[in-house]
Amino acid sequence: LGELILCCRNNVNKFFSLFAPVRSYPALKLIRCLTMNKLAALTRLLMATNRTTRRSVAKKERSKTRIGFRTIASGLNQSSDSDLMWGLRNAVESCNDVTKEDLYSDKFVDLLVNDSHVGHVRPDFARALLEHGSLNDDDGYVLFTRSGNNTICLDRENRYKSAEEKTRVVAELFENMRELALIPGWRNEMFPVVSDAGEICMNVERATASLLGIKAFGVHVNGFVKKNSNVFLWVGTRSKDKQTFPGMLDHLSAGGLPAGMPPTLCAIKELSEEAGVPEKYSEKHVKSVSCVSYRMFYKECVKRDVLFCYDLELEEAFVPKPVDGEVESFELLPIEKVCEIIAFEPGRFKPNCVLVIIDFAIRKGIVTCDMPGYFELVKALRR
Repeated sequence: LGELILCCRNNVNKFFSLFAPVRSYPALKLIRCLTMNKLAALTRLLMATNRTTRRSVAKKERSKTRIGFRTIASGLNQSSDSDLMWGLRNAVESCNDVTKEDLYSDKFVDLLVNDSHVGHVRPDFARALLEHGSLNDDDGYVLFTRSGNNTICLDRENRYKSAEEKTRVVAELFENMRELALIPGWRNEMFPVVSDAGEICMNVERATASLLGIKAFGVHVNGFVKKNSNVFLWVGTRSKDKQTFPGMLDHLSAGGLPAGMPPTLCAIKELSEEAGVPEKYSEKHVKSVSCVSYRMFYKECVKRDVLFCYDLELEEAFVPKPVDGEVESFELLPIEKVCEIIAFEPGRFKPNCVLVIIDFAIRKGIVTCDMPGYFELVKALRR
């Protein structure tokens, strides 16, 4: 079904390309935007695996469609800036479909470590932690215990005082749960568990990050080229064999930030592995510029991600090459065109990429404070 949606999305774009530029035809723009929104909404519904969450997501999508129809229809004769800003804001909101009310409802169970809040756990995974939370110690010490109606605690007695000790015992427990097929998608990569106060409590296997609802961190690199006074962005197309977001548009490079690795070093590594950018070039030219964050539903879990944003200006003669097979191809596009794709063709970009690209467009003066809704858009980039 996911492949069918991708095919439909591509065919919709091919059909409307016959009427290029679509933005010159307001009625066609309305039809395409709503059609692509519906396809993007269907993709999000596919990620909702139980009935309760499907209903919640469907209700939000219906509301967004009604608002979007009124906004576009009422603005058919208004400036293109209004249309663009509405589309960009809608793309950002698609990454922020988890509300504070959702976080503290029965959809999630709070997770405490050292009496500090660290995550929002999917209820069925919380039950699995309680059921399989005993270690192989002589006294059968239970690592995860319930505290109140909607909270579970790790190591309530604080038997394992250091982050290293907690990392070790939790790794042992999660390895057992993996063998019981309770933790899918094992990555053999450790992510930090950071409390709401910013303390690193321990490290856990990456595959459990969304199951535990912890903050996860990543790096995204805007690879761009300047031609005269114009800015062009390198855009990748994800492999159709990828488990997540196959065939969607993506950054030049991006990746999760493993525990203990500095973000800049991770950015340099990802550039080399994914796009063939020489490490010496990246070390000299890649620049840390910003960060964005979001909160979205993903397979009944909550993804609470923080993305460190980097810019890398490339020479006109350089052409990135897919190296590790995660990306099929790269294309160099004007940043204005990239923003139009995000705004008027929902679902073509991997969701979290749109936040980083919009942040880039703001810093490059493509999206300015003279445009309607500028403040709200900037605010929505960081949750």
